[in-house]
Amino acid sequence: MSIKSLAQKFVEMCNQGKNFDVMRSMYAPNIVSVEGDGGETAGQGPVIKKSEIWQGQNEIHGERVLGPYFNGPKQFAVHYTFEVTRKGEKNRTTLQEVGVYTVENDKITREQFFYDGVH
Repeated sequence: MSIKSLAQKFVEMCNQGKNFDVMRSMYAPNIVSVEGDGGETAGQGPVIKKSEIWQGQNEIHGERVLGPYFNGPKQFAVHYTFEVTRKGEKNRTTLQEVGVYTVENDKITREQFFYDGVH
């Protein structure tokens, strides 16, 4: 599969709310995930668990993913917009971030997120 095809399918599935299907099918077993604060999580299982925890802390009202945008033969980026209410709070918040993904052998081996503030 070309990086273009993989990235387009990634965006399509995320826009359908299938983020965990993306992680299970497109992430390499040894993926490294880097958050905006520099914290790293390694391994497909721990990366999925990290996302499950985040989802459990937020009521997600909507997600929109724009892109993909390409950088050479191994990287693409997407722009996320989430509408969320943090559990225990009343105010709805818009969160925006950019995710940069590295692809090797048809699997995502690294994701790195860029955002302003706490996510």
